[in-house]
Amino acid sequence: MLNRPDTLFAELGTEAIEKGVADPMLSAFFECIMSAQAGEVQSSLKPFLPYLSLCSDRMQEGAPPPIFYVGKESGQRRLFGDDWASPSSPASGLRTPDPVLEQASADGYRKALDGQPYYGYARTQVQVNGENFDVAFERLIVAVRPALTSDLRFCAYLGVIQDLHRRS
Repeated sequence: MLNRPDTLFAELGTEAIEKGVADPMLSAFFECIMSAQAGEVQSSLKPFLPYLSLCSDRMQEGAPPPIFYVGKESGQRRLFGDDWASPSSPASGLRTPDPVLEQASADGYRKALDGQPYYGYARTQVQVNGENFDVAFERLIVAVRPALTSDLRFCAYLGVIQDLHRRS
């Protein structure tokens, strides 16, 4: 019998996307962003917005940046639910409700904000509304500027859930 750890966070690198290992939608998003001409990034994001989560570029005390947009078809919305993704009074941005997953994602955001897109795979247990789930997913995080001359940046996160089931 195969013995594997319950939790795994692995950076696969964008070379894996280029070799065809990644999910097709994730690959298409990567290709679209990487091939966008200066000033076209904003328009290249539009077809993917339903699947993306967008975050600020501000990481405080090593934590991932706060999330300010969660697409209607995004992996985060699927995992954490509509109530989490669309709070009636968002305070200072959303945080991943599972603290272990929140902390584990910080390195990917840091790398993206340092100028290198992050592509990785994760398999872990999460707790959502008091219930435990096993989840496996691919994720791509890229930092983008809305306009060529903008000082503002944000992170675009595309996560594709490969497996999700309730723990018994």
